[in-house]
Amino acid sequence: MSKLPGKMTRKQHWVPRFYLRHFADSSGQLHAYSRQKGSFFRTNCENLCSMRDLYEVEHADATGDATDRFYAQNLIEVKLSELESRIAPLYDRFLERQKEDQCEDEGYSDGKAAVCELAANIIVRHPISMRVDKKWSRETAEELLRNVHLTPYELGLLDWSDWRGDSQVVVELAAAATMLFSNDDIVPVNRIRKAFFEKSFSILRAPVGSGFVTTSMPMFIIGPEDDSYDFHLAYMPLSSEYAAVFSDDPLFPPFARLGFSGVEFMNRLLLLNCEHWDVAISRGSGPLEHAVRD
Repeated sequence: MSKLPGKMTRKQHWVPRFYLRHFADSSGQLHAYSRQKGSFFRTNCENLCSMRDLYEVEHADATGDATDRFYAQNLIEVKLSELESRIAPLYDRFLERQKEDQCEDEGYSDGKAAVCELAANIIVRHPISMRVDKKWSRETAEELLRNVHLTPYELGLLDWSDWRGDSQVVVELAAAATMLFSNDDIVPVNRIRKAFFEKSFSILRAPVGSGFVTTSMPMFIIGPEDDSYDFHLAYMPLSSEYAAVFSDDPLFPPFARLGFSGVEFMNRLLLLNCEHWDVAISRGSGPLEHAVRD
């Protein structure tokens, strides 16, 4: 059970490429700004919002850079790809319906659900979240080993499966899979998705010649002040043309057309209020440069 069939994916994205493509120009390029380097550049969707072996779990005695040092290699990456394949068509169609002025037609609820699922998924799979989950799972594995007495039969099963002495990787992988894919209502990804879905939902449209900026953490959230996930307001760019606002009380009608100044204001709000971004992204250079320099 150390690997899955197929080619190993080493560059693993926490922001799906299908989302990033909605901010690419006609040549498939993105205009980007590095917060750390303070510089502007152009690149493609493959090169942003990714980390080498982000979702992999290493065996305790792993050494070197060989892919066989990972337990059940590519498992999380494959399951995330399957999830994205399900969300992407609903998300893409939802944006197309906005162009057709079909704001609240029969597919509206499915489209909103896809947006909410994407938002929750990105939050949970962000590298910062993954680090916290891995630390928790390691501590849990150590606690289990200290307090659980295994029978000779159970130890034999662990030897047979190559898990003995490597229980940490089992717990770590199980924790990651639960956090990302469980259907249990108490799991954070499901609580976050529900919190988004239950809010008032407004779509903002940018005028021709302008565009929304997104980032490597493509949203900001105001609140909550406790662990209920019941935030007050959230903002998320959906594409260079559309953005979404989730709130307790409607700040906008279900569909609102912004002017140039309105789009620039939302772009600045994103960069100012989103703490965990390292790259800002847009379809054109103008909106990005305005947002960064203002």
